[in-house]
Amino acid sequence: MCVSNGAALSAKLAMLRVLRVHKGRKVVYIAPLKALVRERMDDWTKRLGAGGLGLKVAELTGDVTPDAKTLMEADVVLTTPEKWDGISRDWRHRGYVAKVALTVIDEIHLPFLSHVYCKSVVL
Repeated sequence: MCVSNGAALSAKLAMLRVLRVHKGRKVVYIAPLKALVRERMDDWTKRLGAGGLGLKVAELTGDVTPDAKTLMEADVVLTTPEKWDGISRDWRHRGYVAKVALTVIDEIHLPFLSHVYCKSVVL
């Protein structure tokens, strides 16, 4: 589903619902740039983390690679497409990947549909 108007709100509502209904499952948020992941990390750690809803948020980029325990304990993983591609290819050996219930892809461009640009996709 391409989400353009209210993309951030739609994604947050979907995330919160998944985390409430499916205890122990994870949400993966994929942004195209490390800078955008960092920006979301700063914001969501305050809003969703200890100062907000008490959820655990982890950053997974080329600059930041947490250990498996941190990823297993995280409720929300913020990452880039390249990093998630590498991690998720070996999903059978990574329990935290198998626990993903929702993937939010922010600012995706679909090259095979050159006339379509999606601000966000919620899977």
